[in-house]
Amino acid sequence: MLENPILYHTFVAVLIILGSGILGQLLKYLMSTIFKRLFARTETTLDDRLLAVLRSRITTIIIIIGCYIGVGVVRESIIAEYATYHRVLDFINVVLYIILVLVLTRLVSRLIEAMLEWYMDEVSVKTHSNVTSTVAPLITKIFNIILFLIAGMIVLDHFGVNIGSLLVSLGVGSLAVALAAQETVANVIAGFVILIDQPFRVGDRLKLPSGEEGDVYQIGLRSTRILNFDNNLVVIPNSDLVKNRLINFSFPNQQTRVLVEVNIAFGTDLDKAKSVLLQLADTYTEFLKDPAPQVYCMNFVDTGLQLRFVGRVSHFDKKFDIETNFREKIYKRFAELGIEIPLPKRVIYTVNQNESKTPQAK
Repeated sequence: MLENPILYHTFVAVLIILGSGILGQLLKYLMSTIFKRLFARTETTLDDRLLAVLRSRITTIIIIIGCYIGVGVVRESIIAEYATYHRVLDFINVVLYIILVLVLTRLVSRLIEAMLEWYMDEVSVKTHSNVTSTVAPLITKIFNIILFLIAGMIVLDHFGVNIGSLLVSLGVGSLAVALAAQETVANVIAGFVILIDQPFRVGDRLKLPSGEEGDVYQIGLRSTRILNFDNNLVVIPNSDLVKNRLINFSFPNQQTRVLVEVNIAFGTDLDKAKSVLLQLADTYTEFLKDPAPQVYCMNFVDTGLQLRFVGRVSHFDKKFDIETNFREKIYKRFAELGIEIPLPKRVIYTVNQNESKTPQAK
């Protein structure tokens, strides 16, 4: 082996690669034991999250560095006449360099994502909001795009590609794209406005200007997805949501009003009808005691008096079921007590063509 330089240096390179793998596993073990115990004593969870990200990548990074060094060791034993071997080693170096840059870029991306999620979790706890699931994904996507663009420029610069002209071309191209995609840019800016102003969050129930209702499923860069009651996604451009009026049933709290209207005939005991409605409301545990349910006489209509029952429940999900069930109970109870729910009445006059149309005095 000592007489053959190529074999000797290849053997040394293999030892270096194996040693880098052992070193990576050793560092990973230290991070999983000693460093993890040390960081667990701190008050913040940020260091624990960063440690978890580093622990998952450290072995891969050290092995790639070991391979890069091993290729350099093998190259020392190959004379210049062996051009084919040099080309192969150059290709391996290129591949290893690209992989290393990508792995490091992904590592930085995961570190930034961990710090961002930690910060958003802290804000969510302090403001009692769901900022993490709305703001974090969008900002993470932007950081990933920027990081991988930087990584691409680093790789091109390493191989002697002039990135100055590329940056100028990208600037001109970005301007042209921005002019050609004004609506898309407007939607992206509106997405930032939604995430900063937070008129709604993921999980909130909205009523759209079109009258549709649904729960916010995802807030994206260009559009917001709302899951309607048919379990279908309604995709709405962010700019439309910013410009129009929306009703958010979930904010500032999830309480909502249950409203049921019923008509009673003229001559019905008004106090008795109101008492019946309140007694029926007492059979529901969902109605809040503060404010207590109330019954109002709203209007005189053609068929009688219009009564409106108003009560509040703790969550908007209960509204539809309670309203429909309450109407059924009203109908049955009124029928038992003989309280008439009047129907519209029409008086029809018939005229006998054989008789004179002139009214006769009686």
